[in-house]
Amino acid sequence: MLPNVLFIHPLRQLALSLQKIQQHDAALLDAALTAEQFPLWQQAQTAICFSLRACSPLADKEKPIFGKPKPSWADLEQQIHLTIEFLQSLQPHDFVGWQQKRIETKAGFAELELTGEQFLYLYALPNFYFHYGMVYAIARAQQVPLTKGDFDGWHQYPEGFSFLR
Repeated sequence: MLPNVLFIHPLRQLALSLQKIQQHDAALLDAALTAEQFPLWQQAQTAICFSLRACSPLADKEKPIFGKPKPSWADLEQQIHLTIEFLQSLQPHDFVGWQQKRIETKAGFAELELTGEQFLYLYALPNFYFHYGMVYAIARAQQVPLTKGDFDGWHQYPEGFSFLR
């Protein structure tokens, strides 16, 4: 599976989750798990950006910038739409040899040099899912009724289901 394909489904799920979060309480855009962590909007934007940050160098393309400082719900929706559009525009020939490419990047203050395969599987995907998971965690901490199915798009549970009851 090509790198771009790995991000499209979860980005669609993120868009659906953000819609549910907004419908539940539009003020949650600024909610965070702790005062030291990014708020929901920045967690979402960082996840979206990681899909571009991963695929662009692996496809030898310049990383587009779709994010805005302090985006609105509509801005995040647009950012996901444009990101998916960009990822879908990438073709198999763009990724020829991606596993062996040398990727230089930063992890916080650490300078990294990784193969494309290491970069994607050990750095970019974990960071994408970390920030995507934080959106889910913030929403659940604020009582938004999201399920695992909202996160992954596969799981299904009956209304009101709980593993604890």
